[in-house]
Amino acid sequence: MTRTLADARAAFVAAIKQDTPGADLPRLVAVLDALIAWSAARPAMLAFRPPSGRGGAAVGFQRVGAKAPFWSAQVTRGAGPKLEIHGNVGEALSDAERAAVLATLNAHSREVLVDGDRLRIGFGALKNAAAQAAVLALMERLLARDAG
Repeated sequence: MTRTLADARAAFVAAIKQDTPGADLPRLVAVLDALIAWSAARPAMLAFRPPSGRGGAAVGFQRVGAKAPFWSAQVTRGAGPKLEIHGNVGEALSDAERAAVLATLNAHSREVLVDGDRLRIGFGALKNAAAQAAVLALMERLLARDAG
C-alpha cells in the first residue's frame, strides 16, 4: 500500500505520542516537520519515499531518480524517534566523509557512534537548534556531493 507524505507523517506523530509525555511531544514533532520542510524545499533533488512494509512508523526521502533512501526517520517503541542518514547514496562515503559524519553526529548526541555503526541521531538531540542546524548542513553537503 502506497502512502502519502501526510499519511506517513500522521502515523509517525501517532507513534511518537505513544511514548512521549507532554511537553516534549511538540518539540519532537517540530524536528520531524523541519526535516520534511528541508527536504520538500529541494524538489528537484529529493522526493518522499513511501515507507516499506516493515513494522513501525517511518518517514523518509530519497534522491530523485534513485531507489535508495537519502534519509529516514523511524519511531522505535521505548527508544523514541531517530533520524538515519544513509551513507550509500550515490557512491559510498569515503573514510574521511564517514568520519566527518560520525564526528558531526557525535558532537550533538549522547549516544556515541563508532565506525561501522549506522549513521543515526535521536530526535531528542535534534530538538536543540544548533544540533539541528549542524545535521541539516551535513545533509546539505552530502546532497551536494551526490549531485556532483
